[in-house]
Amino acid sequence: MLKKRLAVIILSLLLILMPLSGCAPTSSQSQSYEKTIATARTEIWKEVIGRGASSATVAIMDNGKIVYEEGFAMANRLDAMAVDPSTQYNIGSVSKVFTAAAIMQLVEEEALELDKQVVDYLPDFTMKDSRYQDITVRMLLNHSSGLPGTFMPNGFATAKDPEFLENFMVYLANSTLKDDPGMVSVYCNDGFTLAEVLIEKISGLSYSDYLDKNIFAKAGMSDSSCSFAEGNANIALKYSNDDGSALPSEVGNLIGTGGISSTAADLCRFGNALLSDKIMTAEAFAEYTSPQYAKETVPSGTPMSNYGLGWDMVDVAPFAKQGVHVIGKNGATFQFTSQLYVIPEERLSIALIFAGTSDVSGIAQKITQTLLEEKGIIEAESGEVTKDTSAPPIPSEVLGFAGYYGTSGSTIKIEFNLENNTLDYKQFDGKSFVTAGTYPHIGGGYFDMEHDYRMSFAENFGKKLVLQSLSSGDYSVVYAEDIIANQPINTSRFEGKAWIPVSLSSTDLYAFSAVTGSLPEFPGYIFYGGDGSYTPYPLKDENTGFMNLAYARDLVEPIIKEANGQTTMTAMGYTLLDVAAIPSLQNGEKINSGGAGKNTVRKLDADGSFGITLPEGGRLVIYDASLAVAYDTIYGDIKEVPVTAGSYVMFIGNDGDQFEYQYRI
Repeated sequence: MLKKRLAVIILSLLLILMPLSGCAPTSSQSQSYEKTIATARTEIWKEVIGRGASSATVAIMDNGKIVYEEGFAMANRLDAMAVDPSTQYNIGSVSKVFTAAAIMQLVEEEALELDKQVVDYLPDFTMKDSRYQDITVRMLLNHSSGLPGTFMPNGFATAKDPEFLENFMVYLANSTLKDDPGMVSVYCNDGFTLAEVLIEKISGLSYSDYLDKNIFAKAGMSDSSCSFAEGNANIALKYSNDDGSALPSEVGNLIGTGGISSTAADLCRFGNALLSDKIMTAEAFAEYTSPQYAKETVPSGTPMSNYGLGWDMVDVAPFAKQGVHVIGKNGATFQFTSQLYVIPEERLSIALIFAGTSDVSGIAQKITQTLLEEKGIIEAESGEVTKDTSAPPIPSEVLGFAGYYGTSGSTIKIEFNLENNTLDYKQFDGKSFVTAGTYPHIGGGYFDMEHDYRMSFAENFGKKLVLQSLSSGDYSVVYAEDIIANQPINTSRFEGKAWIPVSLSSTDLYAFSAVTGSLPEFPGYIFYGGDGSYTPYPLKDENTGFMNLAYARDLVEPIIKEANGQTTMTAMGYTLLDVAAIPSLQNGEKINSGGAGKNTVRKLDADGSFGITLPEGGRLVIYDASLAVAYDTIYGDIKEVPVTAGSYVMFIGNDGDQFEYQYRI
């Protein structure tokens, strides 16, 4: 039962009693890593005990030798299996640096050119937007392709989907771009899924076989594979913080963008192989790790995400300020978080992976900082700098940036309070704009956001931009852009609607719901989102939203469609049904499955209990009245569970399947 809550203190006590696991730390003859190991253990256990991460693994490689490697907590609690050096974890988007490395190998073989159009290699690649023909191979790897964001159906699932890439190409064929290719680098998973398709086409191998032969084997990565290795029982499980049960093993089908499984030590071996010319030449490595972000990514200075090819940062800001060149890649899935740092000049690699939610980047940064200090590469950090709280009034030229802005997941209103010398940051909550933060002016048009960040504004190509930057240095990111007035199109087709996906597969881990509505301040605009997320989209007609936020990631195109007398909405590769059109479950009604992509959904009109016996390959998802997932047979049988009036039950199965259920009022 997903809603069941256990006392956090019980889980904490259990974890405290668990021994440290994995191989014992080693050290070189002349170098101590005592402080680094202490930092790693302290920070990782804080995350496991304090935030409920299920387990973790960490490793450090120094000049080709693993000098520290350790596992934390249990990989499998039921079998009392502690995390050891070979325990596999999903590494999420750290997979992208492997995809980019494979592309660089093909470039070195002269099978590809980075600046040649993708359509020259993939003639079957097409989109509804003619600009797609301008997308180059490089743009896939530096996040500047302009592709929408992320194709999600079965992206993370409980089983492999052999048709995932085929379905992805169909999704692209029915999509448009959010921006001109090559203009702005904004994180984009779709680019790497398309790069995966490209690798298979050019090499003649499956992506998995290509990596096995050309990367994993060459780097000595014996515990790495595309998704968990088949038959491997030594994998880290994610455990529910609600009831302590093990979640189903997560299978990444979007392999090229986030589906590789590995260990911390193997990630370090990959880093070392890059530094040892085992994966690519030094010349190719220089290209792979040089700044590659598009020219309009920030109005001036350096993007905080200073992308290389696949890398999030080719010069990680906190270390760059201290004179150390660190390249880094972060990853996250539904169940795992990961971080890889490589320090080329020092021949160091640091990797950290958690099963569960964690501040993996913050912890990896602390471990790396301590390591660099302990090795004498940098001086120990001094205490925090005292901020000057006195500041001149907000400059008049900044006041013109008051107004409305959009970003992925948020519609924002900026106001300035001259009396208090502050910026009022408001977010749309589905009904109105409410204050989410008040930031004091600290001079020069900068507003203190705390935690070493500040907010400012700029104008570029006629668009007003909200910038978030570090408190020192010239690192920034475009956080939001102004919403441009649209023609006053009728928004009633989207107004006040809630939606459930009716194309969900029996294995897809992403069971979700969505809401749409209008933005009264902006005629002809709607929002799409859910769970506090409200991304603004202008309409080009009463049924069709389009993307106009060049700096926002993971956008969708909400489109209302009519077919067979039914009104549905498509978004992000899913088909969704307006809950107002869902019929009530009738007493004794026989439920048959419509087959793949045609889920049957019914509303429950009264409180009671619900149970089901599933046909082979079937699934049941129960949404409560607020459209939160209350129960899902992916996570456990539904024998007889309490349900409330206004809930929705979604039956998923093969064509013709009949569901035996019990609904008692």
